[in-house]
Amino acid sequence: ISICDTLLLTQKKARQDMIRDYACRPEMSEQGIAGLIREYDLPVPEIYKKREQMIKAAVLEREKRKKPFCTLPFDHTLEAENMGGNIRYGNEKAGPRAAAPVCSSLEELSFLSRMDPESGRMAETLAACQMLREQGEEVVFQMSGPYTIWNTLIELKQVFKAARKTPEQVEALFQKLEEDLLGLLLEVKKNGVRMVSYADSAGGLSILGPRMLEWTTDVFTAPFLRKAEHILGQEMVMILCPKTACALEDTGSAVREEIALPEEMTYQKACIYAAGKARFPAQMCINGGGSVLKSKTLQVIRLCRNEIEE
Repeated sequence: ISICDTLLLTQKKARQDMIRDYACRPEMSEQGIAGLIREYDLPVPEIYKKREQMIKAAVLEREKRKKPFCTLPFDHTLEAENMGGNIRYGNEKAGPRAAAPVCSSLEELSFLSRMDPESGRMAETLAACQMLREQGEEVVFQMSGPYTIWNTLIELKQVFKAARKTPEQVEALFQKLEEDLLGLLLEVKKNGVRMVSYADSAGGLSILGPRMLEWTTDVFTAPFLRKAEHILGQEMVMILCPKTACALEDTGSAVREEIALPEEMTYQKACIYAAGKARFPAQMCINGGGSVLKSKTLQVIRLCRNEIEE
């Protein structure tokens, strides 16, 4: 191996070692819904599957949490279910969860149906979002990343193994999922939603490790967000999980900036204010975003290399 190659490997290893994690606290959305199910005897699974019940629960959850927006869907299995995943809808103690995986290999995963925003629970969720917007509500649409989606469909160790031995196989799956998520984002926009949150809880540093997290950021996350940025336009924001933001920043895919706020406000209200001024708020978890930003500034992520990969 040449001296130049050795230097590049050393620099790459040093960059991987600098990737920060973000200590998230399990708190808001689902716990709020579980509590509301008990308090108001909300019907399960109807609150996850029927637009009228979704709307009722979303407004109740907003009021209970004193949030400036409604959040839909209430769980992180929507995309996987739409692709054919098995879901258990839970009860008053826990929300929807993955049942048995439907795939035992990456080949089977590659043959699953494409996302269809016009069918099933996804169609009902988008309709509920539109109706809430027509009622004057702000809405945050929760979008999941690849590992969270795949975790419902297959044992993730199959994906991790393939990423080491046949990375091109996983890259093809990334490409397919990117197209589906961009199509979903476009439908969210068509239904009047101005705010999307993006998180991939099954794809954090503690699960992937620094090497695979850097690879995922380079191959999927940054290219996906650069394409998503064009769909967001000037009307929408995509609120990033701080874990995703740290990975982007520490791998050189993005830089952190600040925008001025007109007054002290909560992080959640600041994310609403950011629409049209920034694309990717990323200061803290949106589910725990009731904290007041006394600095009157909001931290956002600006992606590097804004060109869309052809």
